[in-house]
Amino acid sequence: MNISANYFHMCWLEDESSFYEIEPYQKKAIVSIQRIKVFGESRYMRVKVRIHEDRTHFDLNVRLVRQLGSNHLVMNVKVRVRPDGRAEFVRLFELKRINFCGFLSEYNASPMLRMLFKKTVILSDIIECPIRVGNYSMLNADMAENISPDGVQNGTYNFFTEIVEESGEIAKVFAMQITSIVHIIEPPENDE
Repeated sequence: MNISANYFHMCWLEDESSFYEIEPYQKKAIVSIQRIKVFGESRYMRVKVRIHEDRTHFDLNVRLVRQLGSNHLVMNVKVRVRPDGRAEFVRLFELKRINFCGFLSEYNASPMLRMLFKKTVILSDIIECPIRVGNYSMLNADMAENISPDGVQNGTYNFFTEIVEESGEIAKVFAMQITSIVHIIEPPENDE
């Protein structure tokens, strides 16, 4: 069996003393967060983000200083990719005008939805509308767990989400853009 050096390199432990085991014939997505930009409307919140040293996890902390009402908050989500060797980003998908408070209600009422998100995200509190003054955290969000290697190509990915107040004095309440590099590791070829 011929296994490439890159395959072994990805399997090497940080202390470089041994290999860890991964299933030998399984595709794997290797994700590296390049940067995260966050915006929080200063009249409503203070936001901080921290990328972990492994570059696959991050923490988001929001200190809400003014209550966000339940009326007219919408969420927009967009994902774009610039495949390796290409100069421009292309849109993968876009969701517009999701009722944010409706999404929170669905999340809080659905054990299945909470289980899916808690697999990769630890929320400090259940968030409900109206969103009250206080501290909210999303800890240890794992980018790699959210990417399936099937149907994904090597390249730079931009994930963008924003919460907008449609009928208020401010337009954008919160925005976050995560730029990541994704590299798919193919299983080794069998030379038998």
